[in-house]
Amino acid sequence: MRIVGVFMLLINAVFSAKILGYFHFPSISHQFVFQAVVRELSLRGHEVTFVSPNNINDPKLVNLTEVDLSDTYKVFENTNIGIFNRNAINIIAVCVFGQQMIENVITMEMEMEQVKNILKKPENSYDLIIVEALNLFHYGLQHKFKAPLVAISSFGLTALVHDIIGNQNHPVLYPDMFCGYLNPLKNIWEKIDSFYVKMVFYLYSKFIGTPKFDKLARTYFGKDMPYLEDVVKNTSLIFGNVNPVFSDRRAIVPNHKEVWNIHLKEPRPLPGDLQKILDDAENGLVYFSLGTNVRFEHLEGNIKEEILKALGDLPYTVLCKWESEDFPGKPKNVVLRKWLPQQSILAHSNVKVFVTQGGLQSSEEAIINGVPLVVIPFLGDQPLNAKILTSRGMAETISPQSINKDLLRDTILKVAKDEKYRLKAHEIRSIFLDQPRTGLEEIVWWCEYVIRHKGAPHLRSPSADIFCSNISC
Repeated sequence: MRIVGVFMLLINAVFSAKILGYFHFPSISHQFVFQAVVRELSLRGHEVTFVSPNNINDPKLVNLTEVDLSDTYKVFENTNIGIFNRNAINIIAVCVFGQQMIENVITMEMEMEQVKNILKKPENSYDLIIVEALNLFHYGLQHKFKAPLVAISSFGLTALVHDIIGNQNHPVLYPDMFCGYLNPLKNIWEKIDSFYVKMVFYLYSKFIGTPKFDKLARTYFGKDMPYLEDVVKNTSLIFGNVNPVFSDRRAIVPNHKEVWNIHLKEPRPLPGDLQKILDDAENGLVYFSLGTNVRFEHLEGNIKEEILKALGDLPYTVLCKWESEDFPGKPKNVVLRKWLPQQSILAHSNVKVFVTQGGLQSSEEAIINGVPLVVIPFLGDQPLNAKILTSRGMAETISPQSINKDLLRDTILKVAKDEKYRLKAHEIRSIFLDQPRTGLEEIVWWCEYVIRHKGAPHLRSPSADIFCSNISC
């Protein structure tokens, strides 16, 4: 046995690599996915540098060096996420605002001393670089360090990234998530709208956004860097967090992998007070959380008051993630907390309904626990996720603009009392979990594949060299 142990240590030493994981976007729900990947690579013996606004801070990860970008959250402190609701503003304004916001985050992080120290390192300092897939700027790190690069998205890919790597992305076959349309499109108006939205995003990104990011990347990664789109084309692998429930059943190129079940893990024991609240909820419990990016202080009108009135009318205990733990007129059956261990709560058998904003990570956590949903979608992919979950029979959807006490209360009661929603949720759970290995295992295996072969140019599709493949027929 001692010989086997020594042999395994030698194997780990041989395959131990230096990895830079750079995930800059200040959103904890996104970061949960990246944290899971970084943690696993570190546990497998790789020497990982993790650049993130949400560090892991686990002393047991002795191979992990962390760079703290948490100050970038300040960019979002006064941002009203309603700007990303398509019903609220012109789509071109969304492009302009989003571009400026990301540029502000990049400029702030690049001036941090720890980031400057990383950029001072010589070429070949890393065997692999892993970045977020959606923002092209950080793909320039592969030029800076002359290392193969893998990109990971915490949800799907943008039209521009699909086009750069050579995926088919026809606007009628694959409507942009921002449209919120289910496939197949129902009529000519949906097809026209899908074409319009995809072309606005694509053309803005290609001819305005990417040139700006290219200029910025040359400032930090070297004036001799090829054009940023060409750098992205040399990416070894791109992972999209797309599960079979949400998949648009797209034909994809060999270096694009769709994975799911990345951040999900065995639920930890609940803190004593929460365990008691859930155990004592004899009639059942409703869990209410609108995620990390939707803040109640930004909700318009009297939505907060209507929500609390609706929750107070329910015959259930309600556990609610709120910015404060008290609110004037808070009903007796409602417990407010600033933070809640969501996966552990959803795993409790007394949870009858999860009221959510419909983010992908929250949706996956509900699916894996077989919990039916009431979805109140606000931005980004949430309206589409809500439609998918509702069409699958495990959820009902309420638009934020139509929220009132009676509608919210009646919808929660409908989902809680009708067993068909829970049965559908368990049916979808069975599909979701039926895979040979988890998304996390899949990502780690392919990352080590790229390390072993010093890149994966043999997986690159020739369609990546065809201009505007996203509108080819």
